[in-house]
Amino acid sequence: MTVHPLVAELEATRLRLGLPEETIAEATGAAADEVAWWGTGLRAPTLKQAVQYAAVLGSRLGFAGPGGEVEHVDDPPGDDTDDPAGRLMAVLDERRDRLGIPRRQVAADIGVSPATVGRWANGDKPPSLTGLVGYAAAVRWSVVLVAAAELPFQEEPPTRPAGDHPSGRPRSSARRRVLHPLVAELEQTRIESGVSQAELARATGVHVNTAGRWSTGIKTPSVENLVDAARALGREVFIGPPADGPVPPPGMVRRRRLLQEIALARGNSDQRTKRAPSYDDGTGAQWADVAAEALTEEIQADCVNQLTWAVKTQAALAQAFTRDGPADLRAELLTAAATLVAWLEDLDARGEDQAGDGQELEGGDG
Repeated sequence: MTVHPLVAELEATRLRLGLPEETIAEATGAAADEVAWWGTGLRAPTLKQAVQYAAVLGSRLGFAGPGGEVEHVDDPPGDDTDDPAGRLMAVLDERRDRLGIPRRQVAADIGVSPATVGRWANGDKPPSLTGLVGYAAAVRWSVVLVAAAELPFQEEPPTRPAGDHPSGRPRSSARRRVLHPLVAELEQTRIESGVSQAELARATGVHVNTAGRWSTGIKTPSVENLVDAARALGREVFIGPPADGPVPPPGMVRRRRLLQEIALARGNSDQRTKRAPSYDDGTGAQWADVAAEALTEEIQADCVNQLTWAVKTQAALAQAFTRDGPADLRAELLTAAATLVAWLEDLDARGEDQAGDGQELEGGDG
């Protein structure tokens, strides 16, 4: 089961924003369980569904040149005449014509017939997402996700009439991009230093679009990326005593404490084994049936409102076990680890709530 890289990026963004699969399903006209299958690679969205999926997350499909610079961003009309396949193919075919590349060569590069490429270009048949990516590669472009100017979700529930939403209902999920203060300071330093986002991306080993999303709050850099970006700009990231200012929110304090406990537990484990563990991964295609069964159990439990952390964690780990490439395995294990951390946070929050209830009882009038 191989997830298309663009679909994997969409899925990762959906999880980061905390949007349920039902929200994506409503926007794309798919069933919620079908959206779940997209994340496993067993099924793939159509090109139009991929564009609609990206729009819900505040992104658009675009084309980047060999150097990673975005050279075209899709601009949907915003009405019922939306035809992303036709728009995107027209741009690609115009570039093909400008470069003097015959369609038969494009067809050979993609592995389809020249007639199929002709139907795509003429609007007689929409290409699949894979077909679009192949066509773009044939004309020396790559398909990327580009952050739109504004996310369609806000922190507060919308006050506009319900009829403004395509479904006739107000949006149920609402989130606003938040730029971390450290990232904001780095972005200001980058601008003042005259360093382009492409240069910063090369220095940190990420795609230029990823660096762009850092600057807008769509994505937050990892600790490693943050340190590399700071050093590329002549700065260092360090831990010091807290400065006077607003008290961090309880959730942030809880997560910091939790990550410190995880680091301590890992250190204690290393001490017991006298060395850092190093084993074979033991992962790969042999776990595919287990992963499919675990995902089915998760979907079924969710449909009847009986989803548990145990089921969610089991599905995330089983999906990770299907990966044998180091990069893919690492990415899936991070997703599984994020699920475990979320579970631990929920346990901590419940413990704090129970402690608070006990204090209220003790402080009552009897």
